[in-house]
Amino acid sequence: MNLITRLRGALSLRSAPRPFEEVMARIDEAYGATVAGLAVTPQTALQVATVLACVKTIADGCATPALNVFREDANRRRQLARNIPEFRMLSRRPNEWQTSFEFRRTMTLHAALTGDALAVKVMAGNRVRELIPVRPGNYQIDRTARYQVRYRIHDEFGFIGELGPDDVFHLPNWQWDFWRGLNAVRLAASAIGLSMAAEQSQAKLHENGGRPAGILTTEAKLDSAAMERLRASWQRFTADKRSGTAILDNAMKYMPMAMTGVDAQHVETRRLQIEEICRAFGVFPIMVGHSDKSATFASSEAFFAAHLKHTLAPWHQLWLQRLDEFLLDGSGPLWCEFDTRYLTAGSMADRAVWARAMAELGIYTRNELRDEEGKDPLPGLDEPLTPANMNGAPAAPAPEVPAV
Repeated sequence: MNLITRLRGALSLRSAPRPFEEVMARIDEAYGATVAGLAVTPQTALQVATVLACVKTIADGCATPALNVFREDANRRRQLARNIPEFRMLSRRPNEWQTSFEFRRTMTLHAALTGDALAVKVMAGNRVRELIPVRPGNYQIDRTARYQVRYRIHDEFGFIGELGPDDVFHLPNWQWDFWRGLNAVRLAASAIGLSMAAEQSQAKLHENGGRPAGILTTEAKLDSAAMERLRASWQRFTADKRSGTAILDNAMKYMPMAMTGVDAQHVETRRLQIEEICRAFGVFPIMVGHSDKSATFASSEAFFAAHLKHTLAPWHQLWLQRLDEFLLDGSGPLWCEFDTRYLTAGSMADRAVWARAMAELGIYTRNELRDEEGKDPLPGLDEPLTPANMNGAPAAPAPEVPAV
């Protein structure tokens, strides 16, 4: 069964003509904003190193943790739901072409940049067997009525179909309304566009060998032949951007008209734009390799912990709640979890001290501690230990006080 057949499925397909205003809105949405004469779109924004690093950090943070499906057993204890098709689909292979890591990274990249990520559900009966991501720009989200949303999907070969909310898995970024996310690139277009302009300006300066443009002045009167001869001589000198020595006669002076890299504060501007773009995407600058001179090892460790709490945790919750409610059984016994223990685990010595204290105090059972380390339970380790001074032994009788 080919991809188009799977996308079509048993859905009702129709291709109604689009109004002119809606077509123009689609074109504006696809091409994005223009800042400093440069088009800022998701494709051009990815060419900015800071944007690339920000979305890579977010996407990798959602793709790296293992994604598991759990259910409750008769004793209300969780266990891996390995015997359902959704488990392998979500944890290993969502479709024929991608692993779970690749699928989650692709979807998070789409959502972080464009505001929405869309995947088509391929059904077998009433069970989801595949999730096929749709490239941004190949779908439109339309409100057909007050509380009705439709997804129109196409590709480079033509129109594929019109799907309802139950036929797709939709992962939105920040939402202004309930049916689509906000485009982060458009919201941060000024910061991204200024960064692109600064990079382009600096590239042109270095293309010219770091020499700014300027004018030649002299108090002597030059005829047309002398001016043409001087222009040709100066162009031959400036054609070699690597080296050369100019010889100026008639008391000529060279006056630069463009700012140097120092005058333009290229370094300061680019540092500020890194921080502005990171602020827009909610990523700590240290996570993209940018830190100031005041950063220490202790502060860096705190930043790494804050990155997990303030940047990745909201994205993890978005993924888990969307999977639970729109892919699994909603309020049923199934749910998804990211295994982020590797992100919060301390050293082996610290974990050993903590595990021993929790076991000896009876706060955790030994099997619960094994589960924290990713180990299978062992028989006989499900009962909490009782501290020696709290073992419930009968108290010794009080000594008799002699009568007076």
